[in-house]
Amino acid sequence: MTAEPGASAARRHAVLGTAVVLTALLAALAVVQWAGRDRAPFGPGSLDAVERAVTAAGLRICEAADVDHDLPGASLGGRAYEVAASCPDDATTIVVDRFASAGDRDAAARRFESLTRPRGSGAVLTLDDATVLLQGPGDEEPRRRLREALVVEGAR
Repeated sequence: MTAEPGASAARRHAVLGTAVVLTALLAALAVVQWAGRDRAPFGPGSLDAVERAVTAAGLRICEAADVDHDLPGASLGGRAYEVAASCPDDATTIVVDRFASAGDRDAAARRFESLTRPRGSGAVLTLDDATVLLQGPGDEEPRRRLREALVVEGAR
């Protein structure tokens, strides 16, 4: 008993179709995983945590100013910092925007992430009730140390 040539081709098409569907499903799961990746736990204290991280990174706050205009949607307010190892040397800009809910904060972080292109032009973290934008370009070493210190404070 031999299989008909048409049955073998149909079997190959079925296997190929199954492989295409599984690949599409895995790609969709990867997108969902990326979009839903962990953010920092929500709570008060982001400005104090950012200032502790600046000190822990061996940097100084050269300037700090509250920001109440051009805020992202749902922001309660923000603060912009210029930090450097020695003021006013090549300062790194940090913009902290505070939010009333984790959902608002995380939505803003996703928007900021899509705006910080090309890569290397900034980093977006969440910390307590805030998004923390480390703006680039600039000296990479202070930004790297600052990012590490923010992670120690609980930023993600």
